[in-house]
Amino acid sequence: MLDLGRLDPYVLWVLNKGGWTPGRVFPRADAWMEEIQRLGFPGFDYAGQVLRSLGGLGFLEYAPRTYEGMVQSWRDQGLPPERWPKAAGIRESCQAALAALQNLALEAERYTGATFTFQALTAARDVEIVLDLDLARTVIGKAIFPIGTVEPDGLVFAAPDHSVYVLFNDGIFFSGGCVEEFLHILFLRGRRPQNIYHLNGQENIL
Repeated sequence: MLDLGRLDPYVLWVLNKGGWTPGRVFPRADAWMEEIQRLGFPGFDYAGQVLRSLGGLGFLEYAPRTYEGMVQSWRDQGLPPERWPKAAGIRESCQAALAALQNLALEAERYTGATFTFQALTAARDVEIVLDLDLARTVIGKAIFPIGTVEPDGLVFAAPDHSVYVLFNDGIFFSGGCVEEFLHILFLRGRRPQNIYHLNGQENIL
């Protein structure tokens, strides 16, 4: 479902590490699709493609230089190594990311971290935490289908034209013309979603 030719190599590495493969088929995709439709979301082909390929996956990725920054902070505070807080999981994650970037001949500074999932059913059941869906559909002007979550407290939706939107309790963001662009917005420094609605009255309909 994903176009590998459009994916940044490091982002592809993150996906592979998290359990995605080009031939992956999520075994509960059809059941989730049916349940989400029962919750009031009309289904469409692209939503089904996302569920089949990416459904159920979750990612907690630190920016590759995170642990180095933590160590520098501890040194600046004058803490000797034996008093550094335990952060073995962060250290191992960052070391793996830096090794992958070196193998790919990519600069670590190009990338940030992200915490997100393709838990579409969770998103469908948690819609009360974000803006009213009727308002969101009016602003976006398209059908939307939940495909996952993103921290902090955002729900991710796809539209039939493949575009991706993230809803929060106070705003709506256009987060790419497809899932590949959404992933790049999450991980590539300098990429930003476009705020298309905010409760303070700011609105920029696409």
